[in-house]
Amino acid sequence: MSDEQQARFDGWAIVDVMGHQRYIGYVTTEAYGQAVLFRIDVPALDERERVTKAPGYVDHRYCPAGTTVKEGAVEGYTKLVGSGSIYTITPCTKEAALKAVEQAQPRPLMSVALPPERAIEPPNDYESASHVPDDDDRDPDDEGDEADDDPEGDDAPC
Repeated sequence: MSDEQQARFDGWAIVDVMGHQRYIGYVTTEAYGQAVLFRIDVPALDERERVTKAPGYVDHRYCPAGTTVKEGAVEGYTKLVGSGSIYTITPCTKEAALKAVEQAQPRPLMSVALPPERAIEPPNDYESASHVPDDDDRDPDDEGDEADDDPEGDDAPC
């Protein structure tokens, strides 16, 4: 094996570095004068919908397993890492790396639909219950009588 082949890395890998950080992407070596750095190109992730396999919280709400969630897109980026900070480089296939990125990269989540067996059906009179009163629905006798409705101020919202 020649020195050039030993000094270069070019392929998909999982790279663990100091500070309990992990980067997953296409890794190459780059020389800057005497310093040799590992360039990790982490791929972008497109927005997608998926069904959760386990219960969890989305937007501070509990969602059971089987909930359809939308995962937001994440931009790709490049990280240059010095050899002294690397604990491990695990070469892998492109498919394995992309799957690992999908699992490891934090993404914004939004709940889309609960599983059918956990969803609450709207009442039969949903249309009439969802009516929002407008200015025409107000009682004309109540015009300007707000002060008379609660003389002691006890009806303040909690």
